[in-house]
Parts: sequence; structure tokens; C-alpha cells
Amino acid sequence: MRFEIRGENRLGITRDVVNVLTDQGLDIRAFEVTTHHIYADIPAIRPERFPLLATALKKIPGISDITEIDRLPTERRRAQLHATLAALGDPVIAVDANGLIAQANPAAQAIAGTPEKSLRDIDITNILNEPSIKDLRQSKFRLPEHEVTLGGQTYLLQVEPIGHVDDGSDAGDDEPWGGVMVFHRAARLGRVITALQDRSHTGFDDIIGDSRAMTRVKSQAQRLAGIDAPMLILGETGTGKELFARACHRASTRSDQPFLALNCAAMPEGLAESELFGYAAGAFTSARRGGKPGLLELADGGTLFLDEIGELTPYLQAKLLRVLQDGRFRRVGGTDEIAVDVRIISATNRDLEAMSHDGTFREDLYFRLNVLGITLPPLRERIEDILDLAKFFIDRTAQQTERATPYLAIDGLDWLRAHDWPGNVRELENTLFRAVALLDGDVLGARDLTNAATGTTSAPDTSSIDTAHDTTSPPNTTAAQTDLITEALSQEDFGAGLDLLEREMLVRLYPDYPSSRKLAERLGVSHTSIANKLRKYGIGT
Repeated sequence: MRFEIRGENRLGITRDVVNVLTDQGLDIRAFEVTTHHIYADIPAIRPERFPLLATALKKIPGISDITEIDRLPTERRRAQLHATLAALGDPVIAVDANGLIAQANPAAQAIAGTPEKSLRDIDITNILNEPSIKDLRQSKFRLPEHEVTLGGQTYLLQVEPIGHVDDGSDAGDDEPWGGVMVFHRAARLGRVITALQDRSHTGFDDIIGDSRAMTRVKSQAQRLAGIDAPMLILGETGTGKELFARACHRASTRSDQPFLALNCAAMPEGLAESELFGYAAGAFTSARRGGKPGLLELADGGTLFLDEIGELTPYLQAKLLRVLQDGRFRRVGGTDEIAVDVRIISATNRDLEAMSHDGTFREDLYFRLNVLGITLPPLRERIEDILDLAKFFIDRTAQQTERATPYLAIDGLDWLRAHDWPGNVRELENTLFRAVALLDGDVLGARDLTNAATGTTSAPDTSSIDTAHDTTSPPNTTAAQTDLITEALSQEDFGAGLDLLEREMLVRLYPDYPSSRKLAERLGVSHTSIANKLRKYGIGT
């Protein structure tokens, strides 16, 4: 039976408790003492005898209560530690100061191919034959993170020393009791990288666009996302190929595994090879000690997105083909084969089929990549989506630049819809960012967008414009419309059809005529009418 004794924190109270237990001939299996608490495990006590023992213990001065418990504090902490270690997917091994294994979690036992009992009290070098491990004690269990091989698998090893309890003594403060060794799988690191990089958790519902073209391609992509096979995404630059790749990963059975990306056109062949396949220790002069896992290892179990796949060199095309065929590869400078389970989603704006015919891209690799395929429409074929896209980018830019969200004028929307957008959604995003960031007022019009698209910041030259037209009117406003607005301004109320044009004109003119009297004189209407309109639209307040 296990029980807890609560009482005062006085000198000699523990001795008094032990005396009572000894006088009753009880064998104490475990005994723990903390401030105000004494815990004991005595197997010989039966439930019917416990009340008599409790009565005897309560006669001790300072004892207030005795209750039965299921576990001692140390047993509870040990059970919690075992549960925590068992829940970890990575191998964890604790060693003592002599390098003997004190504890190993189930993942470590499985990798070592032996039950924990067999691992205990054996030297760590028996299962981990690494030069750095032999110097653990000399390094006081402080080693830089580096790659090791355990049970034929590659891990990133992290070692943390187990220090002394701070009991106020100075003896041996610099000597740890041992250390904890954590073996991180490359794929687990890949999941961490994915979590840090993809905070938006992009899904198909987050992709903006309800046009017929986008509805069709999203529906097709959703159907193909759940099929565990390579996918090729075709589309012009800036159409959102990576966005669709992330959405396909999130809708697949691999959604809780890593999603990593590599732009194949952004680096030379040697760098692209080491990024994709990793490199072994000593592969080249500047190689990191212990080697480095590549994206294929980091994405194990998940998805690897290869953008601009058409830019891969013939050498890398051949290496990638083997991964697609049997899921195996060798690191740069390595001799050991590594097996991975990775879904490859690739993308390009080039015609891979034509390239495979003229020999610039391997035909067998093209067929391996194009098991599933979707083609994203350019922005000029989904004009209906421009308004929703523009609102999103304008709102986001306003938040990023910490300003009020500007209003998109009708002529501004017309300009966006009329533009050809060779850079597609990416060009639209960049143009709106520049336009909003440089905007002085709170209305985004065609002139602002033209300046943003061309990189112009100064106002256009209006000296050659016919003076019969009001040069300060909103873009695309005709002289007849200007006269109509001016007439409407003189009225106390008018139809909502002129609301937008009226507001635009007042916003444009107010910086040059910054008072209701000057603006009224410019437009030839009463001061009272202009003052009412300025208050109505919140201009100049």
C-alpha cells in the first residue's frame, strides 16, 4: 500500500514516522520526503489494517492527515517521462557519465533492433560507431549538431548534458551526470521547415477566382490531389502554380507531412544537385561536417515541389528519373543508397512535350512527371476574377504599409480589366502594391495604376490637352460628364448614379483647392453645397 502523510515541517518528524513504522514491524519498500509531505510504500499493509496505522501516526506531534495514494511522486514522474519518450517519434537515448545507456525510448529500441533491457548498461559506442561519440565524456556531453548513422539510417544528432541538482555544493559543478541524445529524422526537420514556411495553410478554398476557367481547373485539381502519383502543373509565369501545388498537397493523404519546394532555374547544376540530393561528409572542400540531407530526404513521406522543372540539366534529369522509378538515390559524394517515399509535383511555363520531342528534355522523365496534369489559365482568360483579386491585394498592401484601404475607382477597375497582364497574377499583385504604396489620396484610379505599371511617379503632362476639357477631372471623365457633375454639385440631392464620379472629382481637386470656398469658386457652385458634399464624403476632415 502507498500512502501520503501531511504535517508540519519540523526537525525530527521524519524520524518519528519511521520509528512508528518500525515498531509495527513494517518493511518499507520506498520512502520519499518533501516539505510538509512524507510518502511511503509498504506492501505488507492490508486495507483493513490501514486505519489502525493512521491512528498511530496521527499521535505524532505535527501530523495532520494520512491518505492512501495510487503512486509515489517519483513513480508518477517516471511514468510521465516514459509516456513522453514513447510519444516521441525520434529515437532518444540517455547515457550516464561513463557512456553507458541508462534509458532508451521505443523508437531507439526499434532502430537498434533490441528491447530496452538489452540496451541498458551497454556502452553507447556498441550501437553508435561514430568518432565524436567516443569523446562524449571529454566534451562534457556538449557536441555540435551533426549527422550520424544509427541502425543503418541517417539522423541529425543533438546532445544535451544532464547536470547536477543545485544543492549549494561546489563539488563537481562542471561534471555532468551524463547526457541525452536525440536523433532527429530528416523528414521531421522537413515538417518543421514546412510549418515555419507555410503559415497560410493554403487550400483550394483560399485560391481567389470564381470564373468559369478557374472553377473548372480547381475542380480538376481537387479530384487529382487525392491520387498519390506525380503531377505536372502547366501555366504561364505568375499564374499561381506553387499555390495550386500547396493546395494539392493539403488535400492529399500526405497533408500532415512535409511540403518543400525548389526552383530549378534559380541555381547552377552543382548547387541544385546538393540542394536536391544532399551531400555526404567530405564530398567537397566547403562541405559541412557530417554531410547534409537534401530536400528529397527532408520531404520523405510528403511532397516535393519542383518549379521550373524544364530548366533541369540532362544530368539532374537522369538522377531525378531514378528517384521516380524506384525511390532511391545517392547523396553527392556518397556511396550508400537512400530510400525515400516522396510525391513529386512539378511545374513549368515551357512546353515539355515539345522539348521531349526535340531532345532538350528526357522523354521518359516527361512521361514519369506527367502522370497527372493540370493547366492553369492566364489572367487574360479570367477577367471576371480581377475585381476580387484587386480587392485582396489592395487590402493586404494597405495593411502592410499601415495606411487606410483606398477605394478602387471605376476607371481604375476598367484599366485593370483592359490591361494584357503578361506576368499574370504576380504582375497584378506587384502593380497594385506599387500603386497603393505611392498613392497620396484615398482613391486608386487609372492614372495611379498607369504610373505604377510604367514606374512613373510624376503627374502626366496636360499642357497639350484641349482646354475645353477639365484637366482636373477624374480619368475617363468627359467634358459632358464634368458639366453634369458640376450641375449636380449645386443641388442638395441627386441620383446615386453620379455619386462615384462626384466623389472622385472632389478628391482630385481638393489638394489644389484645399478649402470649401476655393473649391466652390473653381467649380462655380455655392460654398454651402461644396461644404455639404465635403462633409458627406469625409474629404478634408
